[in-house]
Formats: sequence, C-alpha cells, structure tokens
Amino acid sequence: MSYTALILGDTAATRGNVAECLDKTGLVQRKLYCKDARRAIRWLTEYDIDIVCCDWRWDVSEEIADLMGVLRRRAEWHDLPVLLFSTVDDRELWMAGMELGVSEVLPQALSMKEQRVKIRWHLKNRERIQALHQAQSQLARIALSDSLTGLFNRAYFDATISQEIARCSRRGLPLTLLMVDLDHFKKINDTHGHLAGDRALEAVAQVLTSQSRTSDTVCRFGGEEFAIILPETTNCNAAIVAERIRKKIAQLDLGFPVTASVGIGSAKVTKSLLPDHIIAEADGALYEAKRKGRNRVESSVLNTGVVSDLHLFRKFRAAVATA
Repeated sequence: MSYTALILGDTAATRGNVAECLDKTGLVQRKLYCKDARRAIRWLTEYDIDIVCCDWRWDVSEEIADLMGVLRRRAEWHDLPVLLFSTVDDRELWMAGMELGVSEVLPQALSMKEQRVKIRWHLKNRERIQALHQAQSQLARIALSDSLTGLFNRAYFDATISQEIARCSRRGLPLTLLMVDLDHFKKINDTHGHLAGDRALEAVAQVLTSQSRTSDTVCRFGGEEFAIILPETTNCNAAIVAERIRKKIAQLDLGFPVTASVGIGSAKVTKSLLPDHIIAEADGALYEAKRKGRNRVESSVLNTGVVSDLHLFRKFRAAVATA
C-alpha cells in the first residue's frame, strides 16, 4: 500500500531530518511538508494523509499542542497516528510529548529496523481501525435498511419522521409525507409468482429513489407500501412529485402491469404535531385513492397539527392493508 506522510518542522533542516528517518524505513511513498500547525491542518483537509510526523523539541511544544488540539476535536482525525521525532534522549521531553496525546515519541537516533517496525505498526493499526469503522457503518446500514429494495426500513422511518417534525417545527417549515402502495399486489404474486412480486418492489423502489431529492427520505414502510418524507415541501409541490411517481410506476415494463396509489399528508408543523398525525393524514388520502379506483393521487391537508380522531389511523391502516 502507498502511504502519505505529513511532516511538520519549523525549518527546512528539521523537516529534512524527519524525512530522512522515514526514507530509511521505505514505508512512505509520498511526503508533504509544513512549518506550522495552521498549514498542517490545511494539508490534512486537502489531502489523504496516513501519518503525521513532527520534529520534537521544547521550543515547538506549543505548536504541537495546537495541532493535537485540532486533531482530537475532529472525529475524522481521531485515528490518525502522530509521531514525534526527537534529536535528544530526554525523558522529560518524551513524557511531555506523550501527554499531548500523540501516538509515540521516537528518537531520531533509533535504528532503522526499530523505526520501521514502530512506524509500520502505527500505519497498520490505523488501517485496522478504519476497517472496523467501515464494518460498523455497514452493520448500521444493514440494521436500518430493507434487504430486498435497499431502501431505509420502518425503524429508520420512525426515527426520521420525528426528527423532521421537530426540525420543521423549530423553523416554521412545512412537512409532507407520501404513502405509496402498489395496487393489487397480491394478484401479482398469485398470478406471476413471488419472484415477480419482488421484481416489482425493487423496480418501484428505484423509481421512488430516482424521483426524490437527496434531502428526502425514502423508506419501505411495510409489505408493498412505501413512504417518502418530504421536508420543507408544500402540499402543492408534493402533489407534483406524487403524480410524477405514479406515472413512472405505471410506465414500468416488467412483463405485467404495475400501478400504485399515492396518499399525501401535509401539515403545518406545530409542537402538538405527532408522527401518527401526519401518517394518519397520508393513510387517509391513500385510502381515498384506493376507494376511488386506484392508480391515482389523493391529498389530505392538516392545518391545525391535530387529528381529532386518532383511531382513524388504525382504521385507515387496516383498510389499506386489505385493499
């Protein structure tokens, strides 16, 4: 693997001494140089740095302390190894360096073999930490994703809708929810098989993603039903999006017809608005779309932020499930 090192030293001579130590190990293929912490931070934001190596003396301790303060405040640099290279064998200097939170303090007079072993360990350790972070991110994504469509799942929807309601409430912004339900999905499964039904779900998921903004949240709500959270979107604009989605789904060429009904729930967000309120509004509109013949868009606008009968939420949900 090709590694890049950032070398910090207040003079060309001190930077050269540190670079010589690295060159002897043969581990670093690219070196960037800077003379102060400010420039070091700039290089770190512009380049992919694998290790930071600094000349270490008492008179540069403040500069190194400034650098470490920034590195440890930024999550993306927490695992970045920082090595200090000292020209003197001073125990107090070594302890002062370690107290700054660096990875290690190395004497420049250390043998090339020992320097190589230590530097290589820090580079490999960072790779292990990054691999662990990637694995954790992947597991988190799996836990919040639908395995068939790749969309976010119901658990992610529940968390996000609450966050968006709170955010829009603070800023006085509109919020709209689309509920998209495939028409006669049971008939597709019964006539063409469950694999065909899976293809339909995957194709619809792709349509929803392609027709949504990066700020929108597209989820598989359950079964053949999908939800799209549209922050900062009025009912009128949401209706345009919903109709475009409906047409795109009806144009899918899967060897059998696929259509969808869409319900729009829009709310003037207030502190009294709950997720169940806007879900019930979208569900009610979806139920109307089903009742009026399917393959259509219906809208329900909630202005007060309060649904008078929350039992309608369960009624709509049961009706849509059997429609």
